[in-house]
Amino acid sequence: MGPAERVFARDFSAARHTVDSEDGSYVVTPTGAWCRRLFIVGALTERRGSGDIMQARIADPTDAFRVTVDWQSPDAVETLGYIEPPAFVAVTGRATLTGSGSRAYAAVDVEAINVVDRTVRDLWVQKTAGATLDRLLALEKALGGGGNDRVATVLRLYGTTEEEISGMAGMVRTALASARPDITLGEIAPVAGRDILLAALGDEGGARGIGIDDAVAAGVRSGLSARDARAALEELLAAGECYQPASGMIKLI
Repeated sequence: MGPAERVFARDFSAARHTVDSEDGSYVVTPTGAWCRRLFIVGALTERRGSGDIMQARIADPTDAFRVTVDWQSPDAVETLGYIEPPAFVAVTGRATLTGSGSRAYAAVDVEAINVVDRTVRDLWVQKTAGATLDRLLALEKALGGGGNDRVATVLRLYGTTEEEISGMAGMVRTALASARPDITLGEIAPVAGRDILLAALGDEGGARGIGIDDAVAAGVRSGLSARDARAALEELLAAGECYQPASGMIKLI
C-alpha cells in the first residue's frame, strides 16, 4: 500500500485522466499529483445513505471532495454514521475516476475517517499547499524543457500552459489564506484512546449512566473511530474506570 497523496479538492475534482503503471493505476490531476490513495482533511458538510453504503461531501478552502464508504470498510461506515455534519474530519481513501473527458467523476473511496479539530485542518492546508506548489514548480520547469517522465505525462495529458499554472498557484494562495499562520505541529500531541474516551464520557450521562452506542458516539466525536472507541470502552471496563449498572449501559466510577 503506497503513501497517501495530498491534493486540494479543486485539483482532484478537475482530474480527467488515469494512467496505468507497473504498480497500479493512478488518477492524475492537473497540478501533477499521481493519486492512488489520498489523505484529505476538511469540513464534512453533507452525509447521505445508511447501512453498508454512504456518501458524503467534504469541503476544503478550494472546493469539495465527493467520498463514498461501503461494506469493504465496515469501521469507516460505522464511524461516519456517528458523525453529524458539520464537523472537521480526516479521511484516508482510494482515488477513483469514473468516466472520461468532461464527464469524468473523481471521488474517494474511504478506508478510514476520524473527527479532527481546526488545528489539524489548518496544518493539512499548509502541507498540501507546499506539496502543490512543488508540483507546480516542476510543471513550470518542464515547460522550459526539464522534468521527469511523470511531469512530461501531465503536460501531455492536460496541455498545461503558464497561465494555467498561475491560476493553480492562485488556488493555493486562496487555501493558505484560510489557515491560521501561527500554528505548529507541536500543538498536536498523541493521546491514548482510553484517555480520549474517558474525557469524552466525563460530561455524558446522568444517574443511570449512558448507553453503549451513545458512549461510542461520544468517542467518535472526540476523534476515535467506532472500532477504537469500542476497544477503549473495553479497556475502561477492564481497568475499573467504569461499570455496567444495567444491560447496555455504562457509568463512570
